[in-house]
Amino acid sequence: MLQDDLDARILRLLQRNGKLTYEEIGAMVDRSPSTIRDRIKKLEENKTIMGYSAIVNHERMGISSDAYIAADIPPDKAQTAIASLFSMENVSEILRVTGERRIMFRVRAADNAEMVDIIDRKIRPLGFHNIEVTVVLEPVVRYPGL
Repeated sequence: MLQDDLDARILRLLQRNGKLTYEEIGAMVDRSPSTIRDRIKKLEENKTIMGYSAIVNHERMGISSDAYIAADIPPDKAQTAIASLFSMENVSEILRVTGERRIMFRVRAADNAEMVDIIDRKIRPLGFHNIEVTVVLEPVVRYPGL
């Protein structure tokens, strides 16, 4: 569904700060809080806004290893393997991609030893092969939606 300019402005504001109140957004776009509430409700109902989340400091949570993993999977195992990835708390993102490796996912772990353990004991047994691991050295920007 195409959005108008007001919806686009509201979405940009919420992407930068999902805790803004209707009053604050209204003041920024020169509209009443009730108009903003109605617009946001419509955006939620039509799934333009799919949810809200907190951006956390992973190091303070004891997570110091972060990697993107690209892998291939036989088509007959893909659906079950992806469902299993989805249920793993260490996996935060799953993508179908083009190229030799058809699936990419993000894995976070306490350290590199745990990362290796997750790959060897949880991911490989699902049928993933031709695995390529790209370790994140340092996040440059870690704000979803921007």
